[in-house]
Amino acid sequence: MSNFAPKLLNDPLKAADELLEGLVEAYNGQCYKVGTRSIVKNDIPDGKVSLLVGGGAGHEPIYHAMVGTNMADGAACGDIFAAPAPNIVQEATSAIDRGNGVLYLYGNYAGDVMNFNVGAEMAEAEGAEVKTVLIADDIASAPPERKKDRRGIAGLVPIVKLAGAASQTAESLEDLAAVTEKACLQTRSIGAAMAPGSIPATGKPTFELEPGMVGLGMGIHGEAGVGEIPLPPADELTVQMLDLILEDFEKDADVEALKSGDEIVLFINSLGATTMMECLVCMRKAAEYLEEKGIEIFDVVMGPYVTCQEMAGISFSVTRVDEELKQLWSMPCESFCYSKMEGPIKGGTATVTKTGNGNTGVAKKAKAIAQKALNLSKSTEGLSVEQAQQMALNVADKIIAAEPILSQADRDLGDGDHGLGMQRGFTALKAAVDGTKFDNLRELYQTAGTALLSTMGGASGVVFGSLYLAGGKTMHGAEFFGSHELAHLLEQALKDVMSRGGAKPGDKTMIDALHPAVEAAKANIDKPLSESIKAVAEAAEAGKEASKDMIATMGRAKTLGEKTLGLPDAGAISVTIILQTMADYIND
Repeated sequence: MSNFAPKLLNDPLKAADELLEGLVEAYNGQCYKVGTRSIVKNDIPDGKVSLLVGGGAGHEPIYHAMVGTNMADGAACGDIFAAPAPNIVQEATSAIDRGNGVLYLYGNYAGDVMNFNVGAEMAEAEGAEVKTVLIADDIASAPPERKKDRRGIAGLVPIVKLAGAASQTAESLEDLAAVTEKACLQTRSIGAAMAPGSIPATGKPTFELEPGMVGLGMGIHGEAGVGEIPLPPADELTVQMLDLILEDFEKDADVEALKSGDEIVLFINSLGATTMMECLVCMRKAAEYLEEKGIEIFDVVMGPYVTCQEMAGISFSVTRVDEELKQLWSMPCESFCYSKMEGPIKGGTATVTKTGNGNTGVAKKAKAIAQKALNLSKSTEGLSVEQAQQMALNVADKIIAAEPILSQADRDLGDGDHGLGMQRGFTALKAAVDGTKFDNLRELYQTAGTALLSTMGGASGVVFGSLYLAGGKTMHGAEFFGSHELAHLLEQALKDVMSRGGAKPGDKTMIDALHPAVEAAKANIDKPLSESIKAVAEAAEAGKEASKDMIATMGRAKTLGEKTLGLPDAGAISVTIILQTMADYIND
């Protein structure tokens, strides 16, 4: 029995699509929907350096409601707590590109980075010029010397507002990126959760928290805090969190410490269930605290802008503003998420400082490079195309049925959406593959991989899409799916996943199941398929089990540290299910 209030939805699995449709209607003609799940302004001038933001749904009103006047030009929207798929990113890029480059601005999460990077590759192949700035303002997720590893949380609101203003006058993509990077560097945030939120499709909490405790440093996807403390009075918690932000400025060698006379934009954010009353109680103490330090509040933002469904929690964000940033901040803006009138400085229309490189950032048409077929060894026996097709359908059925197991495994280490993403992706794979006539194995695996990549979102979409797309790269000319094809597919998939996500063996990810599977496939490449797939499945299972003794260093689980011991990675479980199902089919 759930303790959460009922959600007013139709099909929970369609919530992200339906909320975007509702958002377009709420914009009342100012924005329109593009492609699968993107929203775009309808009045972007030619020659403008465009700004694309985006991320998962479930945090409303960000990111997709930050499109508007002097704000973002478009947003790519993912499913609940999941990154938008590459095709969504590409569709949004194409819609907002006005010939002078597109800046991608989004939170630093593995899934978002991988999906936006693939989307950028797709957009650049069509002639767009793309540059990326990552928002990484969560001081609880990594120390200052590793701030590039930090998550992006509520500081995205002032950062996107400043970037949106800067995009109105920036002459080049490099100029816009430079001022946006400055805004990111001067923004620090920390959050605290008193009660978890839930994913609409499951209704289950994203983490467990004892009554009377507060999770300090929680993430906006429902990740638990990096530390739990007894819930103090509002004044004590406010001081404690602001102390941590000021201490972070002091410890970071790349910025000056916040000092008397500095001016800041202060953002107090409700995570969803926390009321304006509570935010205002914290505001009065924050103002007193900053006045004692001699730090001047240039402007205040307050409200439930970066939410996590019904999570009870609050976050503080501080953005230090110089004259350039004050002018940009003072530019009036309007969007469904955040709007402000002109001020505090009148006539806020700052010209973005030029980077001095003379590059106008005009997009150059990319040269299409034909992908060369890999010259790999081929099997003389194995599955036919039709048998490989049936094997893919069997795998899809197993993954779809395993959704509760995968969701719980991900809930233990992250936010609980992995199972739903796998279910969604493999349902799309079934629709694309079942009943279709394929001329060859390469076509089969290309179709399956594209279905996963375009529907799953999050890191899993790129990871498991790459697993199948690797077959499209390696099976040119293959007549059978045999031990050679298995080995080449897995080796290429491992290479692609590691290059896109940066994970390596020992990081407690799906790599820890895939890597030993690859080694087993290579060692058994000249044996019958029935023997090689059995060895591969056993190696993956052993790798998954070994991952229980690892501490997560990648993805959303990395902030949990030793709390991840004893638990397997959800992606590693999925890899073992896929390979074991293949082994069962081949040996039947």
